[in-house]
Amino acid sequence: MAVIGLQSSIWSNRFKTLVLLILFPVLVFGIVFLVIFAVFYFGKNPELIQPMDYYFNQSIASSIQIFTYLWPVILIWALISFTFYRQIIFSFSDARPITRKENPEIYNIVENLCISRGLAVPNIGILEDDSLNAFAVGWNVKKSWIVFSRWIINKLNKSEIEAVAAHELTHIMNKDWLLLVTIIVFIGAIAAIWEIIFRTWIRIWGGKSSDGKDSGQLKLILILVWLALLILWYLVLPLVQLAVSRKREYLADAGSVALTKDKASMISALQNISQDSTIESIKKDSISALCIENPFPKATWFMSKFHEFFSTHPSIPNRISVLEKY
Repeated sequence: MAVIGLQSSIWSNRFKTLVLLILFPVLVFGIVFLVIFAVFYFGKNPELIQPMDYYFNQSIASSIQIFTYLWPVILIWALISFTFYRQIIFSFSDARPITRKENPEIYNIVENLCISRGLAVPNIGILEDDSLNAFAVGWNVKKSWIVFSRWIINKLNKSEIEAVAAHELTHIMNKDWLLLVTIIVFIGAIAAIWEIIFRTWIRIWGGKSSDGKDSGQLKLILILVWLALLILWYLVLPLVQLAVSRKREYLADAGSVALTKDKASMISALQNISQDSTIESIKKDSISALCIENPFPKATWFMSKFHEFFSTHPSIPNRISVLEKY
């Protein structure tokens, strides 16, 4: 029953992910169209007023034209992220690859998990840090990486390390990293559009409309769209990203139990990790979502009240509570 429930959650999550990925481009196109329509309609020459259909059609045509220039930039950015993800993430975290000769035990643990599911064995990396943490990058198992901190290898027992490895392997199998990078790319696209609107707003603010008067309506529209994008960029999309990340942590915990058939080890691993998960070398917020637990210092007492809502990870007590019912 638990396996059926897990599979249902995975398929539900994949469907929601697909909807999310479809809505992002639609949202970006809608914003571009709204701005262009505002420029055409409210910045029109009063001596050359056209029917509403004219401004609508012109806005659609211009939006499509802009997208022909915008999407290649987004795709190149995404291609770089997908191609050089290992180098980028490792440079941000000071992680490095290790060979089987350096640590045959950790390779054997990961290899046995993969054999049980008929999977290729991912590459293994290590983070020379006195913290208890781990992360995975990549969506193709054979080309992906599972990175362990030095202390998670030294301090946890074999079954706990196996539970952590299964958690990270589940992230790879569920293609969580692919979704994370896609959301980051779209957030970057929103930021680029925000910058374009801001510069357009500055030019219009300092200029005049065709009849020699300030284009007040156009300025108001651009200000409102600019503010909406600012909220979308800084609050809404990051919160969506955080919510998606938290949901996938629960699924990865459950996936670890499904792979190892050892709930107790996953729970004890989380309890140990919660003692010290801070990784000083990680400075980028985007990497925190990859880790088994938030690698940044714990929040202050006041912020801890909102920790769950603004965090990439559910709290350890909540994760353990869910696992105990699994």
